Amino acid sequence: MKPFPLKTITVAVSLGLLVNCKPTEPVAEKQGTPTSFQHFHESTLAAVKPQGWILEFLERQRSGLTGNPEVLSYPFNSVLWAGVIARENQKHGENWWRYEQTAYYTDGVLRLGYLLDDKALVEKGQKGVNYTLSNKQSNGRLGPGFFESQWPIAVFFRALQAEYLATGNAQIIEALHQHYLSYTPEEIGKANRAIVNVEGMLWTYGKTGDSRLLDLAEKAYALGGFQVNLKVNLSNEKPVFHGVTYMEMAKLPAILHMYTGKKQYLQAAVNAMRKLDEFHMLPDGVPSSNEYLDGKNPLQSHETCDISDYSWALGYLLMATGDTQWADKIEKAVFNAGPGAVSKDFKNLQYFSSVNQVIATGNSNHNQFVHGSTWMAFWPCHETECCAGNVHRFMPNYVARMWMRNKEGGPVAALYGPSEETVILGNKIKCTISQKTNYPFSDKIRFEFKPEKAVKMPFTFRVPAWCETPSLTINGQRYEGELTPGTYVTINRKFKKKDVLELHLPMKAKLVAYEGVGATVERGPLLYAFAVPEKVTIDTKVYKNLAGKKSNNPNFPALDIRPAGAWNYALAVTQQDFADKARVEVKEPTGYPLEPRHVPVTIHVPARKVVGWKLVDGRFTPDLPAPAKFTCEERVETIPLVPYGSTRLRLSVFPVAIP
Repeated sequence: MKPFPLKTITVAVSLGLLVNCKPTEPVAEKQGTPTSFQHFHESTLAAVKPQGWILEFLERQRSGLTGNPEVLSYPFNSVLWAGVIARENQKHGENWWRYEQTAYYTDGVLRLGYLLDDKALVEKGQKGVNYTLSNKQSNGRLGPGFFESQWPIAVFFRALQAEYLATGNAQIIEALHQHYLSYTPEEIGKANRAIVNVEGMLWTYGKTGDSRLLDLAEKAYALGGFQVNLKVNLSNEKPVFHGVTYMEMAKLPAILHMYTGKKQYLQAAVNAMRKLDEFHMLPDGVPSSNEYLDGKNPLQSHETCDISDYSWALGYLLMATGDTQWADKIEKAVFNAGPGAVSKDFKNLQYFSSVNQVIATGNSNHNQFVHGSTWMAFWPCHETECCAGNVHRFMPNYVARMWMRNKEGGPVAALYGPSEETVILGNKIKCTISQKTNYPFSDKIRFEFKPEKAVKMPFTFRVPAWCETPSLTINGQRYEGELTPGTYVTINRKFKKKDVLELHLPMKAKLVAYEGVGATVERGPLLYAFAVPEKVTIDTKVYKNLAGKKSNNPNFPALDIRPAGAWNYALAVTQQDFADKARVEVKEPTGYPLEPRHVPVTIHVPARKVVGWKLVDGRFTPDLPAPAKFTCEERVETIPLVPYGSTRLRLSVFPVAIP
């Protein structure tokens, strides 16, 4: 995102020593100081272990861009937050700009390092944390004193939070406490994105119980001197704001509700997200934003920043309400839009990504914003740096919030995927719970329990709203209780070693009408797409807009990806006959499921080629042909649709050829 004009938790962790990046065992949780009105609480980073395909995603992230920030070029080849970042040129003149980007990266690399138990990654992030804590301003504030905006420190708070959730470093709470008390309400309440400091301010209130922080947060938010305020959130007015700004600010009243219980705050946050669904939501689970919220046309795109920021914001709605809709939305965004915006080796990313993109080159950006530019290419570095910083956050954040705690401290399987969680219960009994699954490519989740000794506890899991016929067995016996789609279910029982809960969430492939212009194909939380055959070359051109930025590592090239085969398909099927004409092929997993050659689920559908539907000017993805006004070839073909996240060039919103 170009410069615009000018978690809250109540879980406290005990101090743990850093050994091999993590405490020797998960840090115990206890209720925070202030009364909290949230339904779920975050777990600690030390308690979560990714497994299966998600572990491989994170490992590819480590060997890709996250582990090699220098290929992202300036400012990621700098000291990051471990010193003063020298200016490379006068572009983006505000001094806060380079610190925003590197704060995103530091948050992502720290969480990734702790989740992978990788000492080198952790140290890379810790250097910035330690420098920031050791170089406070005279008034106690953190970060450089020359910021024109307090927005970057709102981003860097998340890196400090990550470090605390992993190590329990009490210096972080002390420093944040002093930092936030240095503000006046006006300094952050009337200064654009500076208001996002309310996020960290309330988290710190949850650790200290200092009511001055809560009072300051409410007074600053009440000033409403920024774009996305309480009045805007409560209105039915169509939002037309900068996408990242909207998402960062729309979550704030949900966090305020978590610490005050005031219903108006929660109503504002829920309504703000409802408006994104109504006016701007794209089929891959993220609102359009290029860079402003821009409607539902399938040619619209979103910044990669939006994927991280939107799913992070939804996490607060989930914690505030305990409502499964927010978890369903997080999964859809992270499983589709996230991997759809990066190469599968995590060595290049798009700035803008779209649900329909049949070409990705240095001049193929079909959006009106910087039209014809480099912004849709799969490159390691881009003209504007924010997405190159923010891309590191979406999957580590997802993993960190897969497991939560309920109000009683019991474990909550909030989000699904292969993983393991160790919870220390109130009676100090440690229990490890594993999710054995290939979800979302598989519809079965096996929870295996390994308590130190038999222990009674509440265990909470989710039944997604999209699942019509869920079922559960406990140690092989069918569970006869209620399993209502769109609810969290809690089972209170004495759990013993080797207890097993098997949750079956049948995934029905379906054709979904889209905005009167076409249709999509979905199965469970996944969007399916036609993977356009690719002709890939290395782009060695010099682009003036990059101002000399480039990757000097040949293993991280700038890619030129063009269609190498037909893509101009209309689906020759209707909602009424889709079940009869479409065929779902499910294979045993044989490799990384996001690699095109290893996708475990393929949906074969009948389709016909649309006559005359082709690239615009030979380099832009075209809009969908007007419904009922296009001509198709007579021949009906069967085309394979694969999970959206396994594609780079793709068609996922199709015209429909009426039989």
